[in-house]
Amino acid sequence: MKLSDERVELARRHNKVVYKDGDRIVKSFVRTKPAVDVFREALNLARIEQAEGLSTPKVLEVSQVEGGSWALAYEYFPGRTLHDLMKEAEGTPKFDELLQTFVDLQVKVQNTKAPAALTSQCDKIVRMIGRVKDLDPSARYDLQMRADRLRNARSICHGDFNPTNVVVGDDGSLFVCDWTHVTVGLADADAAMTYMLFTLEFPAAADKYLDLYSKAADIAKQKISYWLPVVAAAELSRGRKDNEEFLNNWINVASDYE
Repeated sequence: MKLSDERVELARRHNKVVYKDGDRIVKSFVRTKPAVDVFREALNLARIEQAEGLSTPKVLEVSQVEGGSWALAYEYFPGRTLHDLMKEAEGTPKFDELLQTFVDLQVKVQNTKAPAALTSQCDKIVRMIGRVKDLDPSARYDLQMRADRLRNARSICHGDFNPTNVVVGDDGSLFVCDWTHVTVGLADADAAMTYMLFTLEFPAAADKYLDLYSKAADIAKQKISYWLPVVAAAELSRGRKDNEEFLNNWINVASDYE
């Protein structure tokens, strides 16, 4: 894959750089990123394309760029992220409108019929928790057993549903991107992950998100809170030290609603 000289850097993360390059978005990963992970992300995108009624990116190319690292290209959707719009609207009624739009879209995604062959949310979370060797083994086992209850759920779970991954077009249309972590599983646990992300990015709005989501999805807040230690433990496996204390605090909270 060759990137043009007119490419514009949109974001830089710990393991990738994201560019807008003409009518495509290109994720260029670090050289240590395994090819199997890049192809798995492309496969997730190809699978979610089959979900009827969702606006999602189409895979254009997976190949190596100069230097030997892998890159993934998918179609560009013009607009602004919901994150940027919400930042501008903080403290105004418009923020609440945007938050409601976000919640309604998440519920729509979760209620869409899941395409075949999506990864199991249960298997993925159990595997991720198993990699967190700093956890007390008894606590790790308890969290894995709790996660095993996700096994038979069939909702589309984005896995990283936050306002940076929703693009609002000029006509108001909504486009959901970054399906790297999509699974089929339980909506409650997916909402717990989003609540955790809100607590990090928009802490003043996190509880408001939880209230709105609970009503829109008709799911008790206690059911969502039940999964917070589980998703926090899974997130620990990513090894991002800046959030480690925050995540450990959530794991240690007694939130057993059985």
